[in-house]
Amino acid sequence: MAENRSVTGHVLGLMPALNLDRPLRVRFAPSPVGTLHVGAARIALFNWLLARKTGGRFVLRIDDTDEALGDAGGEAAIVRDLRWLGLEWDEGPDTGGPAAPYRQSERSPIHGEHVARLLANGAAYERDGAVWFRMPPGTTVVHDRIKGDVAFDHGALADFVIRKSNGTTTSNLATAVDDATMRIDLVLRGDDHLDNAPRQILIARALGYEPPVFAHTGSIVNAAHAKLSEGDDATGIDELRRAGFLPEALIEHLALLGWSPPEPRETFTLDELVELFDVARLGGSPAEFDAGRLRAFNGRALRALPRDRYHALVAEWMQRYGLLEEPVPDAARRWIETFLDAYGSELHTLREAIEEIAKLREEAVTLPALELERLRNRHVLFFLDAVSQYVDAQAELRGLPLGADLPEIAKEFGLAANDAFAAVRMAITGSHDGPPLALLFPLLGHDRIMIRIGAVSSHILHGRGLEPIKYGPGGVPFETIQPTPPGPTTSSG
Repeated sequence: MAENRSVTGHVLGLMPALNLDRPLRVRFAPSPVGTLHVGAARIALFNWLLARKTGGRFVLRIDDTDEALGDAGGEAAIVRDLRWLGLEWDEGPDTGGPAAPYRQSERSPIHGEHVARLLANGAAYERDGAVWFRMPPGTTVVHDRIKGDVAFDHGALADFVIRKSNGTTTSNLATAVDDATMRIDLVLRGDDHLDNAPRQILIARALGYEPPVFAHTGSIVNAAHAKLSEGDDATGIDELRRAGFLPEALIEHLALLGWSPPEPRETFTLDELVELFDVARLGGSPAEFDAGRLRAFNGRALRALPRDRYHALVAEWMQRYGLLEEPVPDAARRWIETFLDAYGSELHTLREAIEEIAKLREEAVTLPALELERLRNRHVLFFLDAVSQYVDAQAELRGLPLGADLPEIAKEFGLAANDAFAAVRMAITGSHDGPPLALLFPLLGHDRIMIRIGAVSSHILHGRGLEPIKYGPGGVPFETIQPTPPGPTTSSG
């Protein structure tokens, strides 16, 4: 059992103060059990920042001690996700280094030698085919750089297995040995591993090694303040990437989960984070992963992109969803430019871009029932038909003076300019809101505008005809768009 208190008497596992003014060797040691989770990605980020801040080494070690964890696909996914986030390592399974090998499953001979040493010096014993670590009397204090002093009474820990009866070593033995032999200076990880620290300290001490310094940051929780798990929606880095999030937005959000900058701010590059990062500003309390906040961060990141990169990402996603051929035709490039003018400042993810593009590609739209009723008027239908003819007569839909032309057409049918604009927007989008019509026209194109207007007109004429309803919901009198006497026109779009 752990307590946050100062301890006197027989204390084991004391650790020296950490000198942050020298290059530090730190490690990220995930288990290859699938894609990278946001909680693990945050720990990787903090370790990467500390290594870069001190001019040290960021070591990637795959902790696949248990044979059930030996998943090459999981390791490949973790490598891919880390690289996508921009967190390159200095030593690891695919890059090598002086402490190789970097997969725990490949280090079993090293682990076996250390188990033999523990048996030889009496710190371990065999029972029922397994090897057990002998818990000495006393107390171990973990001098945690985040949590402070945390004391563990050995009486509550008891002896524990370090090598199973099948010959495989357990995680605590492998971790303690690998951290020592890889010369890891600081182990920065989530506080769900805090209870493992005294066991790993005791193993290291029994082998004659100086344990690393520990820093355990608070866990990540969901909106219900329960620990975030892989079962929560959109908590895998791969899942978030496929949802259209950018690595820079994820980095910003993850950095602020348990760490605070010296001055209040939310936007950072990785280089800026390196400059600002300090272990002393890491917190030990839980931090909430807020999907809404991440979405806002991502919208901001999209708007901050250079135009050519934003354009390239939209093209890439369109190709991924079969909405664009390769290579990209010049006409499609112009279309994407217009799309970014229309929607670029409002999007929060690249998947939202695909959803909007898919809507623009539909031949017909669904109008809300009462909005359809507002159009149920011969003057409106004649006006929409005239708009369809106007569109058909245009050689190019870009740059049309719709602010002047649509009110002029509306005059012929006694419609006010605002009613005319609203009728056109509803007929071609099924909504009151959206980008200016001057941008929507070239995005939809001649045929799609005419088909959509024709579908609305046909539905009105062949559905119930032109007889409008008299009352809306709750018995409130309902009025369709009615012609008005000619007057000054206003432009809208």
